[in-house]
Amino acid sequence: LLVALEHRRRTGEGQLVESTMVEAALNAAADQVLEWQAYGQLVERDGNRGPVAAPQNLYACRGEEQWLALAVVTDEHWRALVELLGRPAWAADPRLATRAGRRARHDAIDAELSRWCAAHERDALVAQLLARGLPAAPVLHPREAASNPQMLARGFFEAETHPVTGTHELPGLPMRFSDVERWYRSPAPTLGEHTEEVLRELLGLGDEAIAELRAAGIIGERPDGA
Repeated sequence: LLVALEHRRRTGEGQLVESTMVEAALNAAADQVLEWQAYGQLVERDGNRGPVAAPQNLYACRGEEQWLALAVVTDEHWRALVELLGRPAWAADPRLATRAGRRARHDAIDAELSRWCAAHERDALVAQLLARGLPAAPVLHPREAASNPQMLARGFFEAETHPVTGTHELPGLPMRFSDVERWYRSPAPTLGEHTEEVLRELLGLGDEAIAELRAAGIIGERPDGA
């Protein structure tokens, strides 16, 4: 849409914009198509595991609905995890020293890590994993997202006051610009809030024409019959 608007601005000509659901989906999930075209590899369901890291999964920790995400990407990560685990006998298997070996025995590793995580508090365990350079993060309930330290440090949530619903913390854009302090400049408009502004400034209508539209029920600030 922005490209079409820019084209109109430059040339004065409009554009017919067509967008299909499948084309948008393929742009978001093109890796499956590329894997097949390039390597003949059919990407199938693999739970929370990925194509590179091993082990990689979500693990339940002590307490109700307390989960963490962990991805052991490199052999160095694996050695750090083994140290944190306390060098258990099962982790000493030399076949687990390589990523290929760990991927082949992912189920067995998951079973051991599941038992280990179940005995520990989520946040404490995540802190220990991160301290050793392991990619890990808590799985957050929506109510926890607004107080997440990383989100607060990034300024992801911005307070905005709406004339009807009041003040709320709203999620911003997933990026930061050096010269943009905040993304939200105004709350979402109420029904018909800017109708007169558009009619006057963009369409050039006067008071009489706007009054006629309002009297005919064509414009207004409340739904018809409300």
